[in-house]
Amino acid sequence: MPQAKTIFDYIKPTDYRFVHICRRCDQPQFSNEREPAEACVRCGSDSFHVVPYYNPAQDYGLDVDYYAITMMYALWKEGLHKTQVVYDDFYRKAPFVKGVGDFSGELGGYVAFGGLGHLIETINNLHFSEADLDYLRQQPEGFEEAFLEDLRKLRFSGDMYAVEEGNLVFPNTPLIRLEAPVWECIWIEAMLLNIINAESLVLTKGSRIKTIAGKDGLLEMGKRRAQGRDASVYGAKMAYIAGFDATSNVKAGKQFSIPITGTQAHVYIMFHPSELEAFLAYANVFPQKTIPLLDTTDTLNSGLPHAITTARKLQEKGFEMTAVRLDSGDLAYLSKKVRKRLDEEGLEHVKIAATNDLDEYTIASLKQQGAQIDIWGVGTKFITAYDNPALGGVHKIVARRALPQELQAGIYNEDDWIPLIKISESIEKILNPGRKKVYRLFGPDGMAKGDYICLAHESLDGQSEIVLKHPTNPLKAKKIRDFEAVELHKQIFKQGKCVYDVPTLEEVRAYHQRQKNTFWEEYLRLEVPEVYPVSLSDELRNMKERLIEEKRQHDDV
Repeated sequence: MPQAKTIFDYIKPTDYRFVHICRRCDQPQFSNEREPAEACVRCGSDSFHVVPYYNPAQDYGLDVDYYAITMMYALWKEGLHKTQVVYDDFYRKAPFVKGVGDFSGELGGYVAFGGLGHLIETINNLHFSEADLDYLRQQPEGFEEAFLEDLRKLRFSGDMYAVEEGNLVFPNTPLIRLEAPVWECIWIEAMLLNIINAESLVLTKGSRIKTIAGKDGLLEMGKRRAQGRDASVYGAKMAYIAGFDATSNVKAGKQFSIPITGTQAHVYIMFHPSELEAFLAYANVFPQKTIPLLDTTDTLNSGLPHAITTARKLQEKGFEMTAVRLDSGDLAYLSKKVRKRLDEEGLEHVKIAATNDLDEYTIASLKQQGAQIDIWGVGTKFITAYDNPALGGVHKIVARRALPQELQAGIYNEDDWIPLIKISESIEKILNPGRKKVYRLFGPDGMAKGDYICLAHESLDGQSEIVLKHPTNPLKAKKIRDFEAVELHKQIFKQGKCVYDVPTLEEVRAYHQRQKNTFWEEYLRLEVPEVYPVSLSDELRNMKERLIEEKRQHDDV
C-alpha cells in the first residue's frame, strides 16, 4: 500500500532553507534567504518568525562523528578536499559463529548484506540544513564561513558500487566501493557503517534463525527489547527479508508493508475474572484468529482445558481456533503434551506457537527434542543480535588520485589510481589495496564454488580454469573448472545520481532466499561452518606484497 505523501514530498528541504511564518496570520512562506524579502501573501504583514526548514526524519547532515567534520575542514584548508579516492566497506570476522569443544581452527560463517535500501534513501537526502550549519558555527574550532558555505552546497557527487541487498558476503570482501571526493567519503562514513553494520547484523541473525525454522511459521516480536525505535523498525524489515512471515511491530508494518500479527498478553488474561472468561471474550471479538496464551495459571491443567472449551465454542459458531501459545516452562515437554491432548480432542488443525527468548540454537535444540511446535515467535535474541551485538564492518581508503605536487613532478598522471595500504601487526588487519571488484564462481549445478577478488581492470572472460588461493595460508588452494563468473557489484550511484533500480521489499526477500540456496548447507550450519573460499587474484596479491615491502623499506629509512 503506498504511503501518504507529506509536505516534504512537495516542498523539499534541499530546495528551500527557511520558512518565514507570518506573526499575524501564521501563513508560511518558503525561501532560501534568512531575511524576509516580501510582505505576507495573505495579510500583507511584514513581521515574520524565521525558522530553518528541514525534515526531522531526514536530518542526516550531522549524522557523523565529529572527527569527520574536523578532517573535512583540515582538508578544505589544504585544498585537498576534492581529491578523488576509493573506499572499501567490508568486515573481517563473521558474527555468531561458534567452535565446538577444543576446536581452534579457522571458522567460516557469512553475513547477509542488509541496509542498502536504507542507505540509498539516506544518501539521496543527504545535505547540511541551516540548523546544522548554525550548530557548527557555535563550535570552538571557529569554522570559516566560506567552509560552511561549501557545506551548504555539499551533496554526494560520487560513484557507488555494492553487492545487492540480501546476498551473502564473506570476510574481507568489499560490500561497497565508493569513488568520490575524499571529504564526501569521510562525511558519510559513520552514517554508512551505522546503517550497514546494524541491518546486516540482524539480517544475518534472522537468516540463521530461518535456516533452522525451515518451513515453520516465524514471527518477529522484538520491539520492546530493541535498542531504540529505529532499530526495532528496521530490524523488523530485516526479519522479513530473512524469511520471517510477519512482525508485531505496527510501525514497521505500515512503513514497509510487512504483514503484522498479534494476539494477547498475560495482562489480558489477568484483567478478566477468570482465564476461561478471558479466552471466551477474546474469541468473541476475534473468532477468525483466536490464539489463547496457555501459561498464565497452569499450562496443562488450566490453560489447555480452557483453550479446548474455547475451541468448542468457536466451532459452534462455525469457526476454528487458529493456535495456542506457550510462553514459559519446558517448551519441548509442554508442546508434546499439548499436541497429544489437542489431537485426542479432534483439534488436529490447531497449531502450537512458542515464544520465550528463542534463537536459532534454542529452536534447533527443541526440534532435536521432538518439540511439537509449528510457529516460532522470536524477539529479544533476534532484534538485539543477543550473542554478537555488533558487526565490525569498516570503511577504509584503498586508492586515490595524484596530488597536485605529484602531478607537477610528473610522478603520476591525472588518470592514475594510486593504491594505498594500511599495515598492521595483525595479518587480518592488513588492507587489500586498490580499486577492486568481486566475482562469484558458480558450478554447472548452480552452487557457489568461491569468490574471486581482483583489480577493477581484470576480467575472467575466456578463462576455463582458476585457482582460488587462501588469502594468508599458501598451503590452501582450490582449483575451479567449468564455472560461471558473476560480478557481484552493481553500480548504485553515478556522479551522485542513483542509477540503480531499487527492488521492492518482496523482491529483496525472494532474492535473499535464492542466493542462500546457492550455498551448500556446510557453509550455513550454526557450529564450525565450512570456510567458504575467497581468493585474491595473482595481480592483486602481488601488488599487496609489493606495497607491504615498500612500506617496510620506507619505515626502515
